[in-house]
Amino acid sequence: MKTITVKADNNFDAILNQLASRLHTTRSRIIRDAVKSYAQHIDNELLRQQVKAASLKTRAQACDEIDNLEAASGDGL
Repeated sequence: MKTITVKADNNFDAILNQLASRLHTTRSRIIRDAVKSYAQHIDNELLRQQVKAASLKTRAQACDEIDNLEAASGDGL
């Protein structure tokens, strides 16, 4: 495993120590888990944005089709 140095102010250090104590784990494990969790959060947010964009596109297409159907039903056929 590689060693990474992180500069931390006193408040961050205290939070990290408290979490490690409460969870009975190491400070390194807390940081590794936090980074993995953040990466997953970023991936999920990107996916959410992609699904939203696709949904909006589909909604617009559906509205266009409804307009076409309404226009066709009013032409006397």
